[in-house]
Amino acid sequence: MATTAPVKPSPRTDKRRAILDAAGPVFGESGYERASVDAIAAAAGVSKPTIYSYFDGKEGLFRETMADIARQLNEASYRIVTSLDLRPEHWRAGLHELAMALTACQRQGCAAALSRLVLAESNRDPEVFDEVRRAGMEPIREALAGRLAMLGNAGHLNVPDPAVAAQHFIVLTQAHLPELTAGGTRDGDPAQIDAAVRQGVDAFLRAYAGPTAS
Repeated sequence: MATTAPVKPSPRTDKRRAILDAAGPVFGESGYERASVDAIAAAAGVSKPTIYSYFDGKEGLFRETMADIARQLNEASYRIVTSLDLRPEHWRAGLHELAMALTACQRQGCAAALSRLVLAESNRDPEVFDEVRRAGMEPIREALAGRLAMLGNAGHLNVPDPAVAAQHFIVLTQAHLPELTAGGTRDGDPAQIDAAVRQGVDAFLRAYAGPTAS
């Protein structure tokens, strides 16, 4: 039986990927203002005009780099959400495990650094925040809304608006995270974080308990 040869990325795709991979550390270390396109070009092994041809300047490169990092960082969170155990005897524990896993993802050094950088640059360019939100958080919220809707259909939760419920779940379970981790600059005490997350899940369940939740 004939085998199909793997499709190789085009040179254009390779260059774009190399530029994004090089830009992340430069922007992360220097911030937007001090980051040099020359330094990014040198790290990526391309010319400065090549960067402008792909990203239409430093501004576009920064936006796409931040969105790309958010997308990569949140792949694990997306997989965790879509694997939520919906079985009647497991869904409550599953929500606690999900909340802890999402919190762990947000506490990663790269995720915390990305959040600080995006917030720092949002006043200069509000579109940066929107790009990162669309690339990173929206797929997770949509996936979580879908799982919560399934729990609603099973009668475990009362979920009039799954999208709002997903937002409430994230906010309630991560409400104390900035305080406990000093805005993402410290690891935080695991016991305190666990207690705060569990309190958030319990508050969510009290607000959204369905007829079969007890």
